Amino acid sequence: MAYIIENAHVLRGEKRRDVCLLIEDNRISSSRASFKMYKHFRMDAGNFIMTPSHVLLDFNLPLTSTFEQRKAYYLENFIKKGCTTVLTCVHINRERQLSSEFKKIHSALLDCPLDYIIGVRIPTTLLTSNFIRKCKREKVPVIFVEVASVSELKNIPWGWIKEAMFPYNCPLVPIFQNQDKKLKRVWGEIMDSVNLPSLKEEVQESKPLDRHVMEKIGIFPKKSNLHDGGEVSYNFYLKDSETVNMVESELFMKHDSCLLITMHKGKIIRAGKQVSYHPGYGEYVEIKTPSFYQSPT
Repeated sequence: MAYIIENAHVLRGEKRRDVCLLIEDNRISSSRASFKMYKHFRMDAGNFIMTPSHVLLDFNLPLTSTFEQRKAYYLENFIKKGCTTVLTCVHINRERQLSSEFKKIHSALLDCPLDYIIGVRIPTTLLTSNFIRKCKREKVPVIFVEVASVSELKNIPWGWIKEAMFPYNCPLVPIFQNQDKKLKRVWGEIMDSVNLPSLKEEVQESKPLDRHVMEKIGIFPKKSNLHDGGEVSYNFYLKDSETVNMVESELFMKHDSCLLITMHKGKIIRAGKQVSYHPGYGEYVEIKTPSFYQSPT
């Protein structure tokens, strides 16, 4: 069904824009100031703040738990918070594990209610050109690297790593095993000097991914996108004197009190306190080209 969302106060990060959205075939067909000449059904969103549905990182989904345990986990940690897409990963310690672990996690996520992206998490000892090429063949969109010491970083042949990455260029994201400032500084210096696709900082679990992180991994604009061509996945938060001046991260933290509606690919999965659970509605999100889209600076 085609319809128009009028008076939408769309918030993305710290920026808000007031637009009308034309929805056709569960996609945002167009956004503009108004659609006066259209005869479609209209929904007035003036009493809400609208955000894209969130994308969260979770390294340890309860994939081997019972159905009821998984259901409770997805509801409490994702759906009730307005998240419809999860970034997770397989933990790899040996190169030969990659293909088999990817098959296992795909099977385990068949009944997932959320859309999902799968990366890998490895120790620095596994960061070799051969492993990078295997990740490229599997279209792994992000590699989380457990970084424990400066000496580990200096022993890696970074030039070969960069060569092996091309042209897929999945980013390296650090997981610092301690809070040594020198370790973080050296990581950043190496990433800059070799010009590797990477992030300088860790990505926090259970918090909405920033847009620049999603762009680097290739999640945006496929997900968390309320622009022309984007899927119909969004949140409506109550608009009042308190929330009207909040940024997106603040709204997320207050989800229990002001999140009213969550839409996932055209299907309402939350309406007030009523939450729907649809096992298997989630889909694997294949990232064909990380960092393909970059916002203008």
